[in-house]
Amino acid sequence: MKNKTVIIFMAALLAAGITPAWGALAPKPAANLFAEQDVGGEKITISQAIQMALEDSYQVIDAVKQKEIYERQLSAARAGYYPTLSLDGSYSRAIKKARFAMGSGGMVEVGKNNTYSAGLNLNQTLWAGGQVRNTARLAKVTAEEGAYNLKHVRDLVTKAVVKYCYGIIYASAYIRVQEESLEVARQHLQETQAKYKQGLASSLDVLTQKVKVENIEPTVIQARKNFELSNLYLRQILNRDPEDKIYLTWSRQDLELPPLPSLESLYEKAMQHRPELIISKLAVDAAHYNINIAKSGHWPVLALNADYTFNGLTEQGFPHSKQDRYWSSNAGLTLSIPLFEGGKVNAQVAQKKLAYEQAVAAYQNKLKNVRIEVKEAWLNLAEARNRIEATKGVVEQARENLSAQMKRYRAGLTSQLELNDAITDVNDSDLQYVQAVYDGAIALSDLKFAVGGEGKLYEEENK
Repeated sequence: MKNKTVIIFMAALLAAGITPAWGALAPKPAANLFAEQDVGGEKITISQAIQMALEDSYQVIDAVKQKEIYERQLSAARAGYYPTLSLDGSYSRAIKKARFAMGSGGMVEVGKNNTYSAGLNLNQTLWAGGQVRNTARLAKVTAEEGAYNLKHVRDLVTKAVVKYCYGIIYASAYIRVQEESLEVARQHLQETQAKYKQGLASSLDVLTQKVKVENIEPTVIQARKNFELSNLYLRQILNRDPEDKIYLTWSRQDLELPPLPSLESLYEKAMQHRPELIISKLAVDAAHYNINIAKSGHWPVLALNADYTFNGLTEQGFPHSKQDRYWSSNAGLTLSIPLFEGGKVNAQVAQKKLAYEQAVAAYQNKLKNVRIEVKEAWLNLAEARNRIEATKGVVEQARENLSAQMKRYRAGLTSQLELNDAITDVNDSDLQYVQAVYDGAIALSDLKFAVGGEGKLYEEENK
């Protein structure tokens, strides 16, 4: 009796000119969910996007300038090793000449109306308690910090670009899943309406199916918006105009995860290459040099001074005759010994020692946090890999079940509710698989960042 009812219903659909379009429900490979969206514009790969960002990103440009500033500071600090040579000159005009008493002879004027002076002066610090040496070492450490800060910024920009790129891929796959779900829901609505006309379904069934369609439509709209927003954010970090027609292209290889490396090898890589960890270690060195610089205030300063000077004295005009001019030269040592400064130097030394202790504590904390970040990213990657394999199997099973349920439904062996459940299972498994692939890509990016983003993380990558 049930089979007869189904045959009569199918005949009624054909008579009404309604043919079920079950082709959209045919099983598809899970990888097809990540096919590119058909959009116009300039196509770029993930690697090209990263390269463009590293060349044009404001953050990278700013870090490059800061690195150059530190390098110039290093050059200025090293200048303390060399003597300073200056050319000085002066001229003075006597408004009233000096006078002194000559016994009963009254006051006698001395000096000339015009006084000229010009000469070379040389100064060389011979000993300053290590201040010059430690200042240069401090500047060198600062320059190294600038170089590693640039690397850190480049890693941050790369990580951001990867996140936006896989956000685009995720949004594209999400659109595909929701559009298929919407298409299926609309097909069911057409069939339910046809059943209602034949008296085989109630108005409540039609209303229920309309609600399902209306509930799915907003998710499709939101997915398309998220796709466009992801493209907008990518253009922003690439320093491109929001209206530039530039879109991401990707391949199946971009969705594959390499074999999981050992945790110990990742710890070792992070200790060697993580920029923030190296910068923190350099901050300890800098704090040590600051202590030495402060301590130099206790020591005397010994300097070499020399000059060679032209002197001229005339009543009128420039001294042309040998009687009006002469040359003088001097050379000597200057020793300055600090005796009492009200405890200023001791206070500065104590301050720098406290700063050193802070730097050591910060480095030890950073060391621990980096290891935690590495293990967290490693665990996330391992979990994502397992979840991808598990959800891939679920996707295939759900689609096989849907195919079987469609055949049973056509044969009158299953209900509309059971078929709807099978379609829902396909939608849910597709979304879980898409989420797992996205989570895996982000986990891999986080792991590369955690160990310092040194080129290819795995030897097996891209083989």
